[in-house]
Amino acid sequence: MINRNFYIISAVFILLSVGPFASADESSDLMVRGIDCFNSAYNHWDTEEFLSSLDLFKEASRAGQNNGLAEYWSGAVYFFLAQYHLFTYEKPTNKKQGIENVKKGIEALTRSIELAPDFSESYALRGVLRGMLIKMKPSSVFTQGRKVGKDRDKALALDRFNPRVHYLTGVSFWHAPEILGGREKALKHLLEAEKLFEKERQKVKEKLLPCWGQSTCLAFIGDMYLEQKNISNAGEYYGKALEINPEDPLAKRGIKKLELLDQYK
Repeated sequence: MINRNFYIISAVFILLSVGPFASADESSDLMVRGIDCFNSAYNHWDTEEFLSSLDLFKEASRAGQNNGLAEYWSGAVYFFLAQYHLFTYEKPTNKKQGIENVKKGIEALTRSIELAPDFSESYALRGVLRGMLIKMKPSSVFTQGRKVGKDRDKALALDRFNPRVHYLTGVSFWHAPEILGGREKALKHLLEAEKLFEKERQKVKEKLLPCWGQSTCLAFIGDMYLEQKNISNAGEYYGKALEINPEDPLAKRGIKKLELLDQYK
């Protein structure tokens, strides 16, 4: 099935390249450099590289990258910075900074949606960040709770064949209170994302579009099986995640947990 989001974004790129935007080449170059930096940060779980990529995305936006992608990528950076401070370790390492990154990510993705209202991943990512905010500040459920579901539904309606949409939907259900989410729904979407990530790896994607998320998706599946005390499946998925990215922090954390269990060989 044709991914309509790909052609929408590609069409915008063509218009920028032939239109009267003198800085289009400059902003595109900044985006490529920012994405390369982001991918390196993701692969090494390096906060300094994440921050460097964020600077490049902001600069690209100022240079004329006005199709929403610079803001989307900024939102993705804030998502991972928030993950680092709030959920990478057993306890938050910097709760205040983590919550601030969540809020900044929501703001960046809202701007992205204003510029590109048909880009599914911005809704999916914003929904997760809203869920993270509720998890860390339960009182925010009154302002964010209904919006989480709306973002999830919009993302899936726009593109049900996008692996990050299902991955982020699964994470959103996982972070949400049981009445709004549910582990069963979360696992269903994460397993669907696993299949779609494998298909995505076989395709050549436009260089400015996202392709991140596979290893962390697999690690989240491992966490869900570990929570169910399914030790064998948990170990299998942590191993899959580390095959994709040997530095994935969630998978490495999961392996350490398994090593403390007598039944893990």
